[in-house]
Amino acid sequence: MRKFLIDGAAIFFSILASFSVENYREGLEKKSILNDSVITLGEEISNNVEYTKEHLKQIKNIEYMTKYIVDNFYNLKVEELYNIHNNNPFLHGFDIDGKIKYIKQYSDGEIPSFFWAWLAWEPENIFFLSMLNSGALLKIKNTKLRREIESIYTRQEERVNGMALATQSISQPATNWFREKENLYKTDILIKDIFYKHRDQKLKNVMKNKLGLLKNRISDIENYLQSLQNVVKLISTEYKKLD
Repeated sequence: MRKFLIDGAAIFFSILASFSVENYREGLEKKSILNDSVITLGEEISNNVEYTKEHLKQIKNIEYMTKYIVDNFYNLKVEELYNIHNNNPFLHGFDIDGKIKYIKQYSDGEIPSFFWAWLAWEPENIFFLSMLNSGALLKIKNTKLRREIESIYTRQEERVNGMALATQSISQPATNWFREKENLYKTDILIKDIFYKHRDQKLKNVMKNKLGLLKNRISDIENYLQSLQNVVKLISTEYKKLD
């Protein structure tokens, strides 16, 4: 009987130890997966740091040109805007590698773009949404880090995007102004001649309103950028790639 008890106890503790080892192994795997996920999220945020720096530069360049237009409105020559944009570009496209390619060759049709340009806000958020939807974000034990991440992807990004859309809205009357003036003619006319012949306080007021909004937009982007950099620093401090 005693032998049976000893053998049974040995089997029981063996099974218990087996479960413990398995649970420990699974725990390490989950910790490793979470660690890798946070590091990948950090890489996404790092990409957004670079994107935000370039976006901030572009918005500052729009502000610079808008201020120049307002300050020199009635004496302004269109060629001056070409020169300003060469040194402070914001109108751009992308090459086949996805890299920004700034416009440096101009046509008459580019002129209204200097007045209504606003630039959409398009940071990366695919991996954040993946972690949010899977529940992995809630497993980050550092409460400060988790809240910082949630804040930049929700409240702060919404604020920056809202300011971008507000800039679009407040710039739209400039587009309408050029279209309305062009439609006064029954024959083709150069856009720059439309500006020279019809520039008025109405268009100048549009630019003044846009200038005020751009100042606030720049401040929001700068705060957002600082938050991104803070999160990247926290992640790099607490999470390392496991061998």
